[in-house]
Formats: sequence, structure tokens, C-alpha cells
Amino acid sequence: MRTLSLLCLLAAATGCESTAVTVTFAGLVGAQPAACGQTYSGLGTTSTDFELADLRLYVHDVRLLTTDGREVPVTLDQDGEFQLEELALLDFEDGTAGCENGDSGVNERVTGTVAEGGPFDGIRFRLGVPFERNHADVSTAPAPLNRPGMFWNWNGGYKFLRIDGRTTGQPGGVNIHIGSTGCDGDGRGNVTACANENRPEIELRGADPTTTRIVVDVAALVARSDLDVDMGGANGCQSGVDDPECLEIFHSMGLSHGGSPATDPQRLFRFE
Repeated sequence: MRTLSLLCLLAAATGCESTAVTVTFAGLVGAQPAACGQTYSGLGTTSTDFELADLRLYVHDVRLLTTDGREVPVTLDQDGEFQLEELALLDFEDGTAGCENGDSGVNERVTGTVAEGGPFDGIRFRLGVPFERNHADVSTAPAPLNRPGMFWNWNGGYKFLRIDGRTTGQPGGVNIHIGSTGCDGDGRGNVTACANENRPEIELRGADPTTTRIVVDVAALVARSDLDVDMGGANGCQSGVDDPECLEIFHSMGLSHGGSPATDPQRLFRFE
């Protein structure tokens, strides 16, 4: 960003204007829009029925990719609700029809400005909350970090991705909560590091992200998981390094888990 700002200063004689951009996301379960209380069939290795109860995630460090391979950082609009500094909350639930842990606000886009106008054919961003903002007091944090339902605790920080639902085999609920684990403090109330940061960098190529939506597909994420049986650890996958249900979920996000590296590309996000 400093480099781009400097270029603008050097080009002041001829003018350097920022360009407004919008990156649109869509929450889907397979080919269907994600909606609170909606039941979807054919999920996971058992082709179970899945009733959605939550779908939210944080993203940050958004960069557009030009056709010649350069990164152009997006300076996010500071809207006081869903965007703060370089962070944005994508919220596909509206607090109704079984999404009792959510709220009425919905946000399906990231807005901001770039210092050059492309052409673009890709995007990079990170899933999660930056470390500097991750271990805060949710009761006093500014929006969008003021959502208690997206927070674990001071040591663990925020849930970067929250997917909740109910399946045929687990009608009481299946939760997918991705966040940092193994975090250490300095004894004075400050977290100094996390052994497992779990902030994957997502890269999509082949389309202009300012004109082509990015799909967040729950069905693709869980395609290699059995959602009908809890195999141990916390319910579903809540980022535990010893939780067997997290292995395929993590790998489908491009993350290693318990020493097992991801060998395939991430499956959660795609252009459509």
C-alpha cells in the first residue's frame, strides 16, 4: 500500500485517482443459496440432510490480481458495521428460522478502493482476523468484532469461520468453527503467539472479482466429511489438533492439520 501511495504522489502532476471496487460473495450449499432453516440434501460422505443454522466468516488483506500478475491492495471502506481497517465480516445469516445465535444484519460484499483500475483476473485474501485484532475484549471491540457469536475467548480469539447446522445423524447440531489454537500469553493479559494460526491465504484466478461473484460453498467444504457421526473431540470440527473430524475440513480449506499437510487446493471458495 505504501508503494502505491508513493506512486500516486509521484504522479500527482498528471493525477492519480482511486477506483471504487466491490467484491461480491454468495453463500451457497451446493447450487442453492444458503438460508437459515433451509434443509439441503446430499451433503458429505453419507449424503445426509443438513439444516443450516449459521454461516459467517471474517476475511482480511484483500488484494486484486492484475492480468500481468501484480497485486493491488484494496483499501476497505470503513462503514462502522461490517468493515474495520483491513477486516471484513461476511454474514449470510439473518437471525431467523433456527439461526438463533446470529443477528439480523446480512453482508455479502467487500467494498473499498484501489489505486489502479486493472484489468483484474484474480484475487487473494486471508480467512480470519489479523493477529493484532484477534485477542481482544469482544464486549468493547468495534464492529464487526463485537459479535459474541463469533468469539471463543480471550486466549483463542475469534471464530474465523462459523458454520452451524443439524443433520439426520446429529439432529442436536454439527458445528464447524475455525480459529487459532495453541495460543500463549505473557502473563499480563497479552497473547504473544499461536502455534496454529489457521489463517489460510485464498487465491482465485480466471475471473474479474469485481464483476464475478465468489461462492462460499458449504457442501464443497464438507464433501469428504461424515456429518452424521461425531468421532470424538468437540462437536463437529472446532479446530482441535486432535479432533479427527477436522482433518478433512482443514484439508478442504488448504490447511494442514495435526502434522498432516493439505495436498489438494482449497474447496470452500470459487468464482461463479
